[in-house]
Amino acid sequence: MAVSVPERVARWSVAELEALVIRLLGRLLGKDPAKLRREMEASGSHLPVDSLDLFDVLVEFRQATGIRLPKRKLRRHIMRSVHSFAEFAAKEGEVE
Repeated sequence: MAVSVPERVARWSVAELEALVIRLLGRLLGKDPAKLRREMEASGSHLPVDSLDLFDVLVEFRQATGIRLPKRKLRRHIMRSVHSFAEFAAKEGEVE
């Protein structure tokens, strides 16, 4: 099942990136994205997530957004929440 994503855009907002990551994680984990978001929100405002799950969707994230992330700047704390990752991608990522 393909994840529906908007066409590539020059700049992605943090909210758009969060929504996309949650859809990708939902697909990976076999969960409804809305339910997954509610579960994450119940755990904290930054939408905490298992960093290994986030790593598992990086290739699809790049394909969907065209955003190239500077891997040398990726840190554990960035990969521990959807919000932190989305902020990092919006700020540091370069659209191909």
